[in-house]
Amino acid sequence: MGAHEGAAGPVLVVVDPAGGVLLFSSSTGQDGVSRWDADSGALVWRSQDASVGGNALAAARPAGGRWVLAAAGEDGVVRWDGLTGQVLPGCDSGGDAVWGLAATCLPDGRAVLVGAGNGGGVHRWDAETGAALGAPLVGHGISVKCVAVQPLTGDTVMIASGGDDGCVRRWDAATGRALGNPLEASGGVVEVVMLPLGGGRTLIAAGDNEGFLYRWDAGSGEPLGHPVEIGAYTVPASAVHLAGRPTLFTFGADEVVRQWHAVTGEPTGGSWKGQAASCAVRADGTVLLATGTFTGDIVVRTLGR
Repeated sequence: MGAHEGAAGPVLVVVDPAGGVLLFSSSTGQDGVSRWDADSGALVWRSQDASVGGNALAAARPAGGRWVLAAAGEDGVVRWDGLTGQVLPGCDSGGDAVWGLAATCLPDGRAVLVGAGNGGGVHRWDAETGAALGAPLVGHGISVKCVAVQPLTGDTVMIASGGDDGCVRRWDAATGRALGNPLEASGGVVEVVMLPLGGGRTLIAAGDNEGFLYRWDAGSGEPLGHPVEIGAYTVPASAVHLAGRPTLFTFGADEVVRQWHAVTGEPTGGSWKGQAASCAVRADGTVLLATGTFTGDIVVRTLGR
């Protein structure tokens, strides 16, 4: 797959159950939010309001089969039909700017969007309707910067949220109940990702504003190795299993996307030019990596299985 004319900002690649690849990008005040044909690079649709960019993108697939694309921004969360670009009602954040965004399905089948609120709360919305699911989850005290979600063994879906308080906090996505003690970093947590591991374990990886990467066992909260210095203004962006290895992708101010062993924190594999990154896995195990640059190029690569 080749280059796509876009704009600097988040990129998101997801794989439809039917096998199709959906590619989205976002920029603030330039081209807004766009969907691209991942094979030809052609523009499929673009948001009519170019000022509606996004601090983060997430895509959910409610039970009806329609893809919902959501973008987090200063005024809350904006939603579209991911396939057609039709504008959908937004998600009310009570005037709270939303910095991070993630999507998941609850054990009862409902698709949910989760947002990191500038006012210190973790928001949950029904992805199909945009309606809030209870009050924001509070505990960080100050701005929440990032969220990730992941089903665990059993019927628990976990939210991991990171904030300016220097902690990652864990929540039950269905009930909002806090899970375990806060996981502490040395600086404000700017990004967090999750990845299932073998033996029923799940990894939480987080980067702080001092340039360190932390890894924990999501269930027990135990650290996995020591913090690893990955560089100032560098953040974890996505995680996947590649060639049998749990792999974490980061990008930073130097516009380089790098690979790391997600558990040990050791550098692995190659690197690519990029200021944004997102990965997805096809049904046959093929790993796709989408990267975006300041110049607006978006490239989708096939990395292996």
